[in-house]
Amino acid sequence: MGQEVRPFYPLGGRSVTIANATSSASPGVPLQQTWESVVLTNTSTTAIAYVRLTQQDTPVAINGDAPTATTDLPVLPMSQIRIWAGVGLKVIRAIASAADGNLIVTPGDGI
Repeated sequence: MGQEVRPFYPLGGRSVTIANATSSASPGVPLQQTWESVVLTNTSTTAIAYVRLTQQDTPVAINGDAPTATTDLPVLPMSQIRIWAGVGLKVIRAIASAADGNLIVTPGDGI
């Protein structure tokens, strides 16, 4: 049998909002260990949000050693992407090309 493919199912009431900022990366936002997939929604009409998801072997301070840069995963203005985050300890950070809008991180299951 092949691997089952399930559509993305969001976990209601669990979204996290990160303000798009340009001066420095956002503080790390810890994601729950059971959140396997996340949808990243960039609400800005002009800014590209750059995202770094860091897997951790042990709990870390949310401002740990994983700065985000404009060479990380881009989320284009007014767009949405879904990424696999995996199970376990993880932290997400973002920086943007302009201080406009927000990056909304919505956890869920499926792809």
